[in-house]
Amino acid sequence: MAYNGDVEYIPDENGIAEKVKCPLVDDWIEDIDCMENQEVIESAIPAKYKRKPNWKDICKKCPFRDY
Repeated sequence: MAYNGDVEYIPDENGIAEKVKCPLVDDWIEDIDCMENQEVIESAIPAKYKRKPNWKDICKKCPFRDY
């Protein structure tokens, strides 16, 4: 495992993130899950990603936002 900032990730053989420990849910996600959050449009984001009070800021600051 590796870190980008304080976000943990599992790299593939080329060092590219295969999975990221999403700071919104504190669990491992794949790139397709992250893409659901990239635009930070509240109505399009599953409820599990909006549980933390400052979820929009957390998402915007994540180094894997364009994952």
